[in-house]
Amino acid sequence: MIEGRRVVVVTPAGRERYLRVLAPHVLADESVDEWHLWLNTANEPDLQFMAALANRYPRVRCVQPPVHKVPDGNNTIGQYFRTACEAGTVYVRLDDDICWLEPGFFSRLVKERLANPEPLLLYPLIINNSVCTFLLKALGRIIIKLPITSQCMDGYSWGSGEFAEALHRWFLGLLREGGLEQLRFATVNTAMARVSINCISWFGESLHPIRGELPEDWSEEEYLSVVLPLLLGRHNAISGAAIAAHFSFFTQRERLDSSNVLQEYAALAPAVAMP
Repeated sequence: MIEGRRVVVVTPAGRERYLRVLAPHVLADESVDEWHLWLNTANEPDLQFMAALANRYPRVRCVQPPVHKVPDGNNTIGQYFRTACEAGTVYVRLDDDICWLEPGFFSRLVKERLANPEPLLLYPLIINNSVCTFLLKALGRIIIKLPITSQCMDGYSWGSGEFAEALHRWFLGLLREGGLEQLRFATVNTAMARVSINCISWFGESLHPIRGELPEDWSEEEYLSVVLPLLLGRHNAISGAAIAAHFSFFTQRERLDSSNVLQEYAALAPAVAMP
């Protein structure tokens, strides 16, 4: 709990090899009241790992699909938001391949969320997120000579595994040098622009107008980052107060899986026992 608000982390889950890197960051933080694993997979070994994680740690809950019982990747994630609209709660969604969170991440993000309630969604600074990469370049936090754009699916910052590996290695070097503070920036508002929802936070009551029910004729990401703020007369925002790293988009995975980047992030995780 942070400043009287329950903090619930939710993760569309999941792939064990990524969750093993993410889990220590969540479980090591006592300000997280619950971690909900949205069981959005039919892979039995992955489901068994998540069940073992929940059995070992009481704060972890496995959430069954509320509508579509047969998971279908991104097509069935939207159904779970109806389980994430409890008043008095700040929800933080982390993709299962979020591979690093800065120390005190949840306190930083939730306190910024409470201090800035107007945006529907609040993003942290996400390493390997196209819009965040564009922000870092535009604000002079990183030098990128390639003509990257602010598009969610930019050909370089979203579409290139080579670019993603270089970005991760730059960031890992920055961590080793203790240079994290040079990335901070004031909150930036976004509207009518799709931003990848690798990590987002919202107030449970903000989803009451739609009862947490996302329409199935929209992609979950497009609806949350563009359509719903428009319909509710709100906007979203990206904060430099908290920093997370996202491992890969599917366009980057072959290149990154052949590297040791994930192992390097795993070595930086808090020491927490895994099943």
